[in-house]
Amino acid sequence: MANVSPEVQRFAARLNRKWSVGRFGFAVAVLAFEFVMIVALALLTGVGYHLLAYEAAGRIINYSAVGVLTALLFTLPIIFRDEYKFQDFLEGRRAPSRAFMRWNYVFLCLAVIGFLTKTSGGFSRGWLVVFYAFGLVAVMTLDATVSRVLAMAIARGRVASRRLMLVGTKAEIERMANAVETPRVGFRVVARVCLPQSDATTPDQRALALADAVDKARALGIEDVVILTDWSRGELIQDMVDAFTVLPAAIHLGASSVVGRFSEARLARFGQASALSLTSAPLGPVQALTKRAFDLVAASTALVLLSPLLLVIALLIKRDSPGPVFFRQRRRGYNLEEFRIWKFRTMSTMDDGNVIVQATRGDARITRIGHVLRTLNLDELPQLINVVTGEMSLVGPRPHAIAHDAQFETRIAKYRRRLNVRPGITGWAQVNGLRGPTETDEAMRARVEHDLYYIDNWSLALDLYVLFATVLSRKAFLNAV
Repeated sequence: MANVSPEVQRFAARLNRKWSVGRFGFAVAVLAFEFVMIVALALLTGVGYHLLAYEAAGRIINYSAVGVLTALLFTLPIIFRDEYKFQDFLEGRRAPSRAFMRWNYVFLCLAVIGFLTKTSGGFSRGWLVVFYAFGLVAVMTLDATVSRVLAMAIARGRVASRRLMLVGTKAEIERMANAVETPRVGFRVVARVCLPQSDATTPDQRALALADAVDKARALGIEDVVILTDWSRGELIQDMVDAFTVLPAAIHLGASSVVGRFSEARLARFGQASALSLTSAPLGPVQALTKRAFDLVAASTALVLLSPLLLVIALLIKRDSPGPVFFRQRRRGYNLEEFRIWKFRTMSTMDDGNVIVQATRGDARITRIGHVLRTLNLDELPQLINVVTGEMSLVGPRPHAIAHDAQFETRIAKYRRRLNVRPGITGWAQVNGLRGPTETDEAMRARVEHDLYYIDNWSLALDLYVLFATVLSRKAFLNAV
């Protein structure tokens, strides 16, 4: 675009915005549709349920009131978090799993409001259950559909891409442009301003070059200016920021090679001091409390309900082979703290030393009842005790024998990071078929990658999915020995 006049470039930018979907219009459209959809679902499910159950439509004003309140509770947090943008759908902040969590929080709030105002008795519980179910499917489907349609629209040029100007050295600009100009990201580099390789230019020359860049950005309708230069060049960066702040555009400082590795890097405040936060704790206080409360309630309930089965298994083990019912072994838990895991004994040996031979298919050490227990994952049930005592979680990275940890932690990067959360009875790796012996670094590396994905993407919805998949998915039973 270097040989095209600013007037022609400005006209092309306006033409592109005219014939494509704008971001503001998109946000308003999705918000309005989501709001109306929730209210409409409240009305339809209310009338439909009462016609089927009582042969009368019931009080439409009640359905409307609940629908509007539900829509407000659901959409207002999203508005405050500014998550109706293109990038929120493209980058996973509007994933169906998050819609699941929001919808459940909304109904929890409705229950609290109904209790405090003493109005819950005026609404049919049957209808509320139907509304919850249909609404949950609707909001999750909407987020998934919008994300897919938006990605397709961007690929076809029907969505107005965000217009970027890259400012830096030629090599830095090329590297950034290659990362930005990929399909379905919603950004387009429309201007590039190359800087000299050193600070040899005079202040006047620098000011003139920056003034030209500002004029170019204004003419092209630039919406984002990304400054790409070594962070040690503080004076140059300050001059560039001062120059571009006269534009109605967002200014970004390109992430260095170190910072760029962390997708959640953000500015943090410590009193009057500022710092760049590269990572945060794996689980925040509320998340950790939620996960622990769920573990404690679910594990305690499971122990009570499964006690007859546990007793039968214990008797079968005693009759099948000599030795104790339970197998205890040292494992590493949260923050590498050691604990002793509970398992039903499935082998004739009780190894817990510096060298432990993993069980393999057809291993002669596995007892007859042990083979059945391992195939059905029933040997892990006593770990519910570890969950209740706080040493483990229902879902998390599987803990390995300490001897195996010592082997792999020196050969696999980030191996220890998998224990930044409590280990689990089952995990994301296991429901994806990565269970059984890990005889090679590649097998363990694949398991670690799944464990780290779980840590970085934890949600209560993900835990529930893993638990259901552990019981129902065929992958969870693969590679059993």
